[in-house]
Amino acid sequence: MLLAALVLFTVVPAAERPVTGIQHDLEHFGAFFLPGFLFAFAFNFKTTNLLLGAAAFTLMLECIQIPLPTRHARLEDFVVDTAAIFLGVLLAHAGKNVLPRFQS
Repeated sequence: MLLAALVLFTVVPAAERPVTGIQHDLEHFGAFFLPGFLFAFAFNFKTTNLLLGAAAFTLMLECIQIPLPTRHARLEDFVVDTAAIFLGVLLAHAGKNVLPRFQS
């Protein structure tokens, strides 16, 4: 649902997008970190495949905004979003490797 929400918030007119009041880059970072973490923690895909899919997803979201009159595709947003989703995936992967050691 979080991935669907990101798509929805990407395509709605800018005036209708929810705003948290948090600094722009931090808002983007939080919005992409959580889905990356939860998706990687929930599914047993190869980490490399998750990272490639995550990068493709963030690139797609930025490209979707190009023809929209009230939205702007920005390289900075792509970089922040991709870094956040990558960090989420990598931390989930690390957590999945550490948790079994504590379940004895």
